[in-house]
Amino acid sequence: MKPSATSSLTILNVFIILLAFIPFSSSYLLPPSVLGSAIEHQNYTAISSFRVLNRRDLIQCPDPNPYLRINVSTENNLLSDNEYVNVTVSGVFLPSDDDWVAMISPSDSDVKSCPLKKSRYVQTGDLSKLPLLCHYPVKAQYMSNDPDYLKCTKQECKKYNNTNCEVSACSGTISFHVINIRTDIEFVFFSGGFETPCILTRSGPMKFSNPNQPLHGHISSIDSTATSMRLTWVSGSEETQLVQYGDGETLTSTAKTFSQDDMCTSVLPSPAKDFGWHDPGYIHSAVMTGLRPSTTYTYRYGSDSVGWSDKIQFRTPPAGASLTLHGINHINSLILMKSVTVKALSHGLLYKDKNLNMG
Repeated sequence: MKPSATSSLTILNVFIILLAFIPFSSSYLLPPSVLGSAIEHQNYTAISSFRVLNRRDLIQCPDPNPYLRINVSTENNLLSDNEYVNVTVSGVFLPSDDDWVAMISPSDSDVKSCPLKKSRYVQTGDLSKLPLLCHYPVKAQYMSNDPDYLKCTKQECKKYNNTNCEVSACSGTISFHVINIRTDIEFVFFSGGFETPCILTRSGPMKFSNPNQPLHGHISSIDSTATSMRLTWVSGSEETQLVQYGDGETLTSTAKTFSQDDMCTSVLPSPAKDFGWHDPGYIHSAVMTGLRPSTTYTYRYGSDSVGWSDKIQFRTPPAGASLTLHGINHINSLILMKSVTVKALSHGLLYKDKNLNMG
């Protein structure tokens, strides 16, 4: 009796999972093109050791000292939509140029191991050992970016015996640019550089003050008549939002999103469905109509319940001519005039508003 297609697929899936947990070298399972992929990738231009950080083994750190701390400069432990935060690491006995801090999101990511998910890594070409992080660091930098860190200029006493200091330690402060990515973040202090990393301590989870805030809006041309423009933005909320523009016109948005189940995969599970996934939020869209060529308009988007964007100006192009939009971008209280000229094509323009992350 011939086996059915369903039973064959089940047997194949079981075989793949068993392979993922067999403790022998991946060289028996993988083609030469993916063997030693961490070393191979490092030989390419612009591929740094940070880019292959997820292929590093997390070694066992020596017992951390009890004085290590990470403090982040925010009000009420809430983050705004766009700000620079100072991350201070203190209680360090021996500062090293291999010490670094990573910003992790979501904050509940397991930065020690990825248990029971080894089969997810078959597509990456790494079966013998698990990666360092289930979720890639959003960004990271070395503590030596603070020039006082390695010199231990900022020294403080951690333990006194009467008036005498028995234990002193060093500290350093580095700055991170943080934008609203909706999910909680966390800062983790590592030693050993990107090559042999180990975790020393971590901050607590940090939330954004409004994860649903409408952000990152842009307008794009619909056609060359200059009478319609599409506005698109991102929010953490699926609820209907509005666009207010011109002389009191109001539009209702439609919202779409995608999930892990929409990610490309095959018989071998894709990392995009697991440790490579990050929630995209909801993409809202609405089309402003009844516009006049060569005319300046003001618009904003959002709602009373989730919040509003700032009021933003744009200028429509001449009908059937080159397309020029003028916008004002506020970055750290500076006003930068922007002018973008492109040919008036049906999908030709992408104009970023003042709420877009610029760095």
